[in-house]
Amino acid sequence: MKKAWIFARRNALETVRDPVLYIFCIGFPVAMLAMFQLINHYTKGATPIFQLASLVPGVMMFSFTFVMLTMSLLVSRDKSTALLRRLYAAPMRPYHFVLGYALPATVIGIVQAFVCVGAGALLAAITGASYFSFGSALLLILTQLPMLLFCVFLGILLGALLNDKSAPGLTSVFITASGVLGGVWMPLESMGSFETFCRCLPFYPSVILGRIATGFSYTVSEGFCLVIISYDFDRTARLGLIPIFLFLAAAIVLSFVLFRQQMKRDN
Repeated sequence: MKKAWIFARRNALETVRDPVLYIFCIGFPVAMLAMFQLINHYTKGATPIFQLASLVPGVMMFSFTFVMLTMSLLVSRDKSTALLRRLYAAPMRPYHFVLGYALPATVIGIVQAFVCVGAGALLAAITGASYFSFGSALLLILTQLPMLLFCVFLGILLGALLNDKSAPGLTSVFITASGVLGGVWMPLESMGSFETFCRCLPFYPSVILGRIATGFSYTVSEGFCLVIISYDFDRTARLGLIPIFLFLAAAIVLSFVLFRQQMKRDN
């Protein structure tokens, strides 16, 4: 593990020097929270999905995809400069490389999560909106950790597969898909089969778990009546854990396998 820690320290230094980290991983999620909360405030709550109890979990999940972008850029750059090829000759195993990238990325994601929660609390204080408790905030961060790890290992995987020119393009597809298929900006509860499809992917179930933690409720129309439904950890929500952990396991296994194959080929 000492070798992984040394490599992780190098990657952490490279990451904090990259302006992408501050623009996309920190600044962009805060800007999105502010914009949509202001829309909700000035429309007198006409868009319930933009309430902070719904918005913060969605933006938090969405922000993790920028960690994926950061990692894919770092790994692909290391490939293009032949740094990894030289390091493959060192007495390091595949898990040293994967963990060396994953550890600083995970720390960045956790910082992101606290920034989202803190920015949400500040916006609630400014606009006078209701906000969830500190305990709910910690539970929210805990529920989003599997999604964070999925984005971390997927970024490492994409960086190892692609070069530094094609990696940003493909990761942008995942970033866009996470926002649309995760129900971050639009209510999927009334979209029938499309919602069912989204439940089979990790994005939407992760957002649902976050909204359960914050105690968010949404309104659906049944005939001439409006029914308020709270997000609960029911059977459907529990089933959502299956795609999250399946995709996470696949990303972890494939990243280790790919690095092992590359080391064998380059050596």
